[in-house]
Amino acid sequence: MTSNFIKLCHLAWTPTLILYIGYALVIGITEEYIYRGMLLPLLRQCFPHRLMLAICIDSLLFGLTHLLINSSQLTLSYVIPQVFYAAAGGLIFYGLYLRTNNLVWPIFLHALSDVSVVVSLATHTHTAAKLSIPVAYAIGISVLYLVLFIIIAFIVRWQVRPQKRLLSR
Repeated sequence: MTSNFIKLCHLAWTPTLILYIGYALVIGITEEYIYRGMLLPLLRQCFPHRLMLAICIDSLLFGLTHLLINSSQLTLSYVIPQVFYAAAGGLIFYGLYLRTNNLVWPIFLHALSDVSVVVSLATHTHTAAKLSIPVAYAIGISVLYLVLFIIIAFIVRWQVRPQKRLLSR
């Protein structure tokens, strides 16, 4: 992400670039409000004694949204790893939300993580052929992100335990 911030600083500040930055901010605000602010409380009501299940479902749905949005324009070998990456990111955003009890920080982190998208939109030719990766790489990257998802889920579960005891009282 640091290299993308450096690239962003070297780009010409055109109206299009400013539009892309605004787009990243709007996406961060919208997705965090929908998934952490609205959907997660609903899932917690559906699974009142299974908080981690609600959190994981919320994060997986967050990841699957990226499949629905991107699969019509990009190859599945490019999009499937994004699904697992976004799901792991959803867990991180929830962990931050849990720590701060405020959506501002997950929104901010989400928008910062979308800087890569801004740099990509501003510097690449966007065709499915140019954004395609070999299937073997896609599988390897997906497995890596799935393992990352599981590790982050255990960390979030550890964070949730004190809160879980408070909820059961």
